[in-house]
Amino acid sequence: MTQLNEKSPVATGTGPAATKQGKDAPTAVLIGVTGGLGHALAKLLAADGFRLVLAARRENDAAKLTGRNDGSAIYQRADVTDPASMEKLAAVAFEHLGRVDAVVNLAGISPRKAIEEYTLADIDDLFAINVKGPMFVTRAFLPGLRKQAGNAVVVHVGGAMDGRVALPFMSSYAASRGALASYVQSANRELAGTNVMLSFFGPVPSNTEAESPFFDMWSKLGVDLCEPDQVAREILATIRKRRQVHVMGGGTLKMLTIANAISPSIADAMGLRKFGKLMQQYRPR
Repeated sequence: MTQLNEKSPVATGTGPAATKQGKDAPTAVLIGVTGGLGHALAKLLAADGFRLVLAARRENDAAKLTGRNDGSAIYQRADVTDPASMEKLAAVAFEHLGRVDAVVNLAGISPRKAIEEYTLADIDDLFAINVKGPMFVTRAFLPGLRKQAGNAVVVHVGGAMDGRVALPFMSSYAASRGALASYVQSANRELAGTNVMLSFFGPVPSNTEAESPFFDMWSKLGVDLCEPDQVAREILATIRKRRQVHVMGGGTLKMLTIANAISPSIADAMGLRKFGKLMQQYRPR
């Protein structure tokens, strides 16, 4: 297996794996790849020499998503809320790639509403996609990952910060991300000493269509939007460095994350109350 580290040829995009997708090239499965972040990650990994299996609920084309037409990537329609679909995806991935170095689960939803405005359907969808989905992904891939030689990482992309900062007007969503953060931590304690680890990846608000209703809000909070390409690079670094938790963000978000872990009341005083007022102003009606 190709070791994914900063000294390997694939890390710079100049080695053999970057120019020819051979059997020794690194491999990855990307789930939820048709969104802004997923599309950016697919292009980055393809350009960096990865062989890929791409998946999402909607039909799509691997060459369109990666910008490559050399057979180094295939597309498989899949749904994280369906355990059978995840089992089929895992089987296809191991058959096509031979081994899987990384699985990145980008599937997620983030409705932002007042407590009483979350419908039963909202709550069911949140936990089906944001909590059960990562569990189904992990369960489907884990047996094959544990059998293969070499290390593997399953990256679950959560919400901003570490999944435990409970933002106002996002109560049900925050509960789903907190559950995911705890699941990843628990799984890693169980998998300690094996060749497999899970990662919780907390992106920053990004310049994507899904986040566009909140661009002005983030600006007033002093949080700069990140381009999807930068988020993709951080995900790749998380894979290579095998980080169990990686939280993106400038000083504001990092300070809020640390403060919340120490004392939620300190985090409130530092900015979360202001966040609540702005969220109430900008959330969709």
